[in-house]
Amino acid sequence: MGEIILDVVNQRTAFPTKRGMLQAVNGVNLTLERGRTLGVVGESGSGKSVLARSIMGLLPRAAQTGPGSSVHLNGRDLTALSERELRPIRGREVSTVFQDPMTALNPTLTVGAQLIEGLRHHLGMPKRAARARAIELLRSVGLPQPETRVDQFPHQLSGGMRQRVAIAIAISCEPDLLIADEPTTALDVTVQAEILDLLQRQVRERNMAMILITHDMGVVAVRCDDVAVMYAGRIVEQAPVRELFQRTRMPYTAALLSSIPRITDGPHRRLDAIGGRPPDLIHPPAGCAFAPRCKFASDPCQGVMPALEGDERHRFACHTPLQVEAVA
Repeated sequence: MGEIILDVVNQRTAFPTKRGMLQAVNGVNLTLERGRTLGVVGESGSGKSVLARSIMGLLPRAAQTGPGSSVHLNGRDLTALSERELRPIRGREVSTVFQDPMTALNPTLTVGAQLIEGLRHHLGMPKRAARARAIELLRSVGLPQPETRVDQFPHQLSGGMRQRVAIAIAISCEPDLLIADEPTTALDVTVQAEILDLLQRQVRERNMAMILITHDMGVVAVRCDDVAVMYAGRIVEQAPVRELFQRTRMPYTAALLSSIPRITDGPHRRLDAIGGRPPDLIHPPAGCAFAPRCKFASDPCQGVMPALEGDERHRFACHTPLQVEAVA
């Protein structure tokens, strides 16, 4: 086993609402080694982004974390630190790339000013050296004419360019962990591939660990080393990518895989869809949260929450797991 960068233990994150407490993340455990990319995949509302914000400590004040929850980054428990103690860690040891670069970037500051701010704050670089480093970073993420772009404002750049700037800011202080939360959502297909290639290359060259949050199993298949499938705030299957695709055990994971369009499909073929809707996380079902939508559900599925079981390599939470031979 390599160097452990991140260790999340029993993470529980809930939000108060008028109808009661909404359990957005419910008992998540995961570890991540240096140099590896973990794909966190699931439908909208499954808890992926809340998990990322829980790791970063970027939750609203009203959010509540459960007793026994902890997030260890480089061996230090972030949940035990105050906001003042977390500030020098964000950007320096852990950084994030958000979905929409237009809201992530400050529209009133130039691209260079936003890069220079982090370099001066975290690394104590002089202003001239920080500007030179900012131009170098913009060049490293493939932004054309970085000497000119450094003095431009975000609205003067295309969506793909803005996302490259967001990545440059995220990697500027060479963090150990990079969290990319659906970084290609607002981009067209060709730009999406370029951004994903860029992230993959930066992780490899800088020997970082990365969490790639997505709803696209196709992206996970070619961009990640390991994958954690989330549903209703829980991890329901976790394994190395090749193992999960070849030996899928959880019916929800199989349903996600079957919904991927294939180039071998005939014209006008109807896409597979998962029937029903995700459960109410304020009043979740007593048993498996996926049971009402699962064609393999049995009596235990309706009343008993399945635990995440299996070996260290492949774990899944299911009373009626798929047979490996049938999946193959």
